[in-house]
Amino acid sequence: MPRLTLNVKRLTTNAKIKPLKFLLALRSLGVGGSIVLLLAGCSAVGANKPAALQVTSTPEASVFLDGKHIGKTPFFSDQLRGGEHLLKITVSDASYVSKITLNPSTLTVVNRELASNFLGQSGETLWLDRSGKGVFISSLPTEAQVTIDGRFYGKTPLLVKEITEGDHKITLSKAGFIDREFAVKTSNNYQLQADVTLASEIAKGISSEPSPAPKLELKKVEVLKTPLGFLRVRAEPDLSAGEVGRVKTGDKLEIIQETKDWVKVSFDGKFGWISAQYTKKLP
Repeated sequence: MPRLTLNVKRLTTNAKIKPLKFLLALRSLGVGGSIVLLLAGCSAVGANKPAALQVTSTPEASVFLDGKHIGKTPFFSDQLRGGEHLLKITVSDASYVSKITLNPSTLTVVNRELASNFLGQSGETLWLDRSGKGVFISSLPTEAQVTIDGRFYGKTPLLVKEITEGDHKITLSKAGFIDREFAVKTSNNYQLQADVTLASEIAKGISSEPSPAPKLELKKVEVLKTPLGFLRVRAEPDLSAGEVGRVKTGDKLEIIQETKDWVKVSFDGKFGWISAQYTKKLP
């Protein structure tokens, strides 16, 4: 994969966000890319302080925040408003959309390897939560094996409460998917949260299993009864986004991606977003 490099000076915070100290670097580890996050938090977090966001992608892509174009990858800003935002990274026919929460005086990192087939995408979103300790790791697909510094800890979703402050290498792996490896520096003052996406070997066309092919284990949702008797499928996870189709009560749809309020599903050979309020996950 292409090697990504960033100007470290560009990533040095300015005086307006003194409590935040960080350094970012990207490097290729031969496992789908990785991101190194070195971050030391402040002793007090104010609600009115700005938040920082770093977005990288392969290939280079446009970055939108709450529908506004804010630049291209690699993107960095340390003057953003804290709170929940809708992030979109897009290039050509490949895109990634997700709700993210930017916490004041801390850095959120989104690293994405884009592909037209969402199942062929991979990446990680890293952020800090002052309300906890240790490392919490979630993944798509779930039940990925987690190894930290060469030691197996369990399967996702996984909380590792006891972890020494400092540098660590985290690897996620699952049969039928490409391993994802990244390095972090943990802090005793925060819980480091990592939401990781693994790329399907089938979607990437590199499956080593001749037969049978690895099962993707996609989960499904069932469309519940709605006031209109149908549910609109939208191009983006937003009520103002264009309608790309409709699904009926009782339809069972494969889950492609999830946010807090929306579910991206596969229907009629297309992809779109439906309101999670009117869905039920199937076992």
